[in-house]
Parts: sequence; structure tokens; C-alpha cells
Amino acid sequence: MSNKNSHKQQTENSVRPHPENSFFGLNIPKAFRPWLILLIVLLALGGTWYATGRQNNSKAKLFSAKPQNTAAVVTENTSAPAGSSAVQELESNVFEPGTASYYLNEAVIFYRQGKYENALENLVTALSKEPNDPEIHFNLGATLNKLGRVNDSIEAYQRALELSPDYDEAHNNLGRILMNKGELDLAETHFKDALKINPRNYNAHNNYGIIFIRRKMPAEAEKHFLEAVSIDPDYIEAYVNLGYLYTSADRMEQARAAFNNALRVDPDFQPAIEGLQRLESIGTTPPMLLRPRE
Repeated sequence: MSNKNSHKQQTENSVRPHPENSFFGLNIPKAFRPWLILLIVLLALGGTWYATGRQNNSKAKLFSAKPQNTAAVVTENTSAPAGSSAVQELESNVFEPGTASYYLNEAVIFYRQGKYENALENLVTALSKEPNDPEIHFNLGATLNKLGRVNDSIEAYQRALELSPDYDEAHNNLGRILMNKGELDLAETHFKDALKINPRNYNAHNNYGIIFIRRKMPAEAEKHFLEAVSIDPDYIEAYVNLGYLYTSADRMEQARAAFNNALRVDPDFQPAIEGLQRLESIGTTPPMLLRPRE
């Protein structure tokens, strides 16, 4: 055999690992193989933790409030009608059937369709599977309130806060119910807690402003209404509340601007239309402020 052929054969033999030294097709010394196996296992576990975290986060986002998350916000004035884009998004239930997350998602779909009894049924099933999930108790509170079961709704929100004390939307919703019952001091405590946890909770700002209106403190109310619309420039209820406040203070140009801002968001929003009409009668007492939002 020539030297040239011998060199070629030697080169081919040098790059082809012996079967005893081969590890998944790689020429890995035996001493390093246990460490490589351990690294592969750790990477696999790390991927599992990340996927679980993403799934849990997606559930939390599904029920948090706009603008932090808009998918399934349970608010008194924004229930989506059947067939709307919001409902269609939710109807693609990505959760595994039979899990608490699945029934929770189903409940929000029914809630947005105005089918509160169906929503309640799914929430009860979800609770049977995860009784200590604050998201389920939160949505249970909103659903029970829609069904007129106010005391049960309060208990559900309180349970959500026991499980998650920093749940700012639960503080806001509970405060709204207490305010409607005339328990202003307790309501104020919850609005303050909501804003301490999340200073950008525009619903809590709007509702806290109504507390100050009822206490005849319009300057403080104005601050909170303005803060609400600065956080969410399309917050139509806060614009109308500002319009009513300015009308009461005989600040007609500011009132007109506030009502027009509301109509910019929704040209057919009746409270804003009526507010502009009332500006023509300066001596007319403005209507009661809008019901606060959950």
C-alpha cells in the first residue's frame, strides 16, 4: 500500500470513534458521560418549570384588569355580548378539560355572555378542584353580585383577599359593593389599599373619587377622576363623572370638554349626551354620578 493510501486510511480511522467510546454518535470519554447525562436532565427539568410558569401566568393574566391584561376582565359595565370578539377569544379554551383552569375559563365565557347561572356552575366546579385559588373566588364574587347575592359576593371577595392580600382588583370590587351599601369608611379602606398596591388602578381612582363626592369634597374627587383618565384616556365613566362635577361647580367649559371626551370614546353614550344637554340649563341639578365600576 502506498504512503498516500496509508495516510488516507489513518485519517479516516482517526475520525471514526470506536464503538466503546461512542456516546450517541459523539466521541465522549467515559469519565465525562455521567456529567453530560446530568446536564441533559437538568435542562429538561428547567424547560418543564418554565412551561408551567408560563401556563400559570397565562391564567393570572386572563383574569387581571385592563390595561395589565384585557382578556377576561370581569367589570360591571363592560360585559361583552355573545358573538363579540372578546367572547370569541375566550372560547378558544386552551386549558386541559377537567382542570380548574378549564372551568374558570368557561365561567368567564358565560359571564361575558350574560349567562351568570352557567358561570356560577362552572366556578363551583372549579372551586371543588382548587378551593384556594384567589382568581376563582374573585370571579365568583363578580358573578354572585350580578345574580343579586350581594352578601355572598362580599364573602367571595374577602376570601380572595385572604388568599391573596395584594389583589388590588379584589379590593376595588369589594370597596364598590360596600360603597353602594353606604359603608363609606370600609369602602374607602379598600380603595386606598387597592391604590397602595397598584397606584395605576384607574377603577379604584374613579370609585375613590365618588367617595369624595358623597363626602362633599369635590377637589379631592376631581384629583382621582383626572388620575383615572390620565391612566386610561378612554375611561368614559370618569369623563362623565368629571362632567357632572364641573357642572355642579359652574365650570361649564370644563364640563363641556369632559362630556365631549366621553363622546369621543362612544358617540352614543347616553349619560354624556344628557350631560351636554343639561349644560343648557345652568340651574338644573346634575344627575347622580354613574355607578362605579368593578
